[in-house]
Amino acid sequence: MQRYHDTRSDPLPIHSPQHDIERANLERLMVEFLMRGGKVQQVGHQMSSAPATFTINPERSPVYAHLFTPVAPMEAPEDEACASDVGKHAALIMADAAMGNSPKWIARKHHMTEKYVRQVARDYHITFHKQR
Repeated sequence: MQRYHDTRSDPLPIHSPQHDIERANLERLMVEFLMRGGKVQQVGHQMSSAPATFTINPERSPVYAHLFTPVAPMEAPEDEACASDVGKHAALIMADAAMGNSPKWIARKHHMTEKYVRQVARDYHITFHKQR
């Protein structure tokens, strides 16, 4: 595979009689324009003094916009003692889930039921890499 296109083998010539006719026509029109008092300002490849910066706003991108939506606050359990236990359990479950452990394995390790582990994970938005 060629990295660059070789123009020597192109089927169409770079200069053709039709192109020469068009060049002469443009030259004639430009001379008429200048004779009528028109001015030509050649800008070239630099149209502005400062280059335009291109940045992608991730908040408006359809790919990343969902990451910036506000999360609804979690409801706190009524019982204070129960809340601290659930919070500790959630921390343990979150740590093990981040390590890639399954809910079944986490439940066995921490002497909980798998149903309880999954419920705490739902309440605290914990995702598991492995399900079984």
